[in-house]
Amino acid sequence: MDHPKVNAEKLFISPALDPLAVGEINEGLQPHEEVSKMLSILTDTGIQFCFVQEQALIYYGTTRVPRDLVLCIPDEQFQRAVKLFSSNSHILQPCGPSPLRSPNLLNHKYPRFKAIGWASFWLLVPGNYCHLTVKAENIEWSLGGLPYPKLSVYVQSAIDSKSLLDLEELIDGMDLSEEWGHRTLDLEGHTDTQWLEDRAQAFRDDGVDEMFIFVDPTPVSRREIWLDAVRNKQRRLGWKYSPDIYASRYRKYGSRDPRSVRRPGL
Repeated sequence: MDHPKVNAEKLFISPALDPLAVGEINEGLQPHEEVSKMLSILTDTGIQFCFVQEQALIYYGTTRVPRDLVLCIPDEQFQRAVKLFSSNSHILQPCGPSPLRSPNLLNHKYPRFKAIGWASFWLLVPGNYCHLTVKAENIEWSLGGLPYPKLSVYVQSAIDSKSLLDLEELIDGMDLSEEWGHRTLDLEGHTDTQWLEDRAQAFRDDGVDEMFIFVDPTPVSRREIWLDAVRNKQRRLGWKYSPDIYASRYRKYGSRDPRSVRRPGL
């Protein structure tokens, strides 16, 4: 029996299976000691950095799917960090952007590297891109010895940059209370209009049609954003999670701070 012919030009391969997303066959993710080796490229030269995006949200208790290992670097040290990663060609090679793009991010505009022999990808981004001031006092180190933005710093950044999905994730992952925000955050004033205008312009410069730019620079009260996000924590439980058992989507009542438990890769 003859099998039907397949037109290779019409085959669709999911971006999730692209080698630029998952590496080559038989490659696994870098173990902790290999990750530490990569980070030593920067620490040995005094460059500050911290993990952001999916890696940081997972650290703070969410169930995000890990993709690139995104390192946020101070603006003034960014080019030096890129040069250092580029010069370690025995363990890192420059590669193209991830085929798994988010409409809310411009990650594809920044240098990306693949760890040779591993299905791990490293992305370097400057602090201003993340609306973060990357310095020692704004960073905490996990039990696994990896750096992340301090919780208050990351939540404040999410408010000021109107990154509402990330804000909700942080609230639910850490089961933050309304009172925690009043004690810890700067809720006076409004969101960062200039940063948001610059962000919208960056999308325009990248060729994104105006109707697909989901950035609104209109100033909004920081307190209003915080209260709306934290007071809807229970509503985000939906039908999957019993409000008698779950304090948030990610935390049962009485559960431990996710940072207090050593977790692989964090």
